[in-house]
Amino acid sequence: MLALVLSGDEDRRQGQLDAIEAQVRAEYFAGLPAIAAAVEALAPRDRLPLVSLALPALRELSPSQYEGFARLLEELVESDREIDLFEYALLRLVRRHLAPRFGAERPARVVQYYALNPLLPDCAVLLSALAHQGQDEERAAARAFAAGARRLDPAGTRLRLLPAAQCNLAEIDAALDRLALAAPAIKRQLLDGCALAVAADGQVEVREAELIRAIADSLECPLPPGLGVEA
Repeated sequence: MLALVLSGDEDRRQGQLDAIEAQVRAEYFAGLPAIAAAVEALAPRDRLPLVSLALPALRELSPSQYEGFARLLEELVESDREIDLFEYALLRLVRRHLAPRFGAERPARVVQYYALNPLLPDCAVLLSALAHQGQDEERAAARAFAAGARRLDPAGTRLRLLPAAQCNLAEIDAALDRLALAAPAIKRQLLDGCALAVAADGQVEVREAELIRAIADSLECPLPPGLGVEA
């Protein structure tokens, strides 16, 4: 897990390794270079599936070990003052699946939204983020957004593509926290819309796959079939 967030920049990477060496036992640190080399050779789309495979083993940590691991992981992610989409998805997975195991209180998810209307701004954030992640040109992003928006707004009057600056990771985080309180049918409808946006150009980019996986996990919904993204 730590190897997955090591920087590609040599100076930053060395700083991260120094931080790890100062906080973990020598025998664990000695094995890190070989693990890091193997992780670096992974195809980008295999990184999040690897995280999912590692979660059961991490549940076997002691509370103090988990506390040290979680603190170090966040420190490494934030060391370059910039969190990318993979790191965001990784941290969300760790917090949701592991923090409650080690005593952090998991907020009760009582359904608060039974209608889509009050959540449309949050839906626009997620659909816009996916459209911008998968497409470099504005017209293509607009087409991808429209494909997903039709699932939520068939008339095309209530959802608009947001500029990339208005659907950053902080906005995505806030939108997911609210959407997690929606009724299951609304969550499925939204995830279907996200899948349509991702599939609009006939291919799933790694960035799109990482974001839609984080969305599905946060909403506790299975990924729609046919996306070419491993569950």
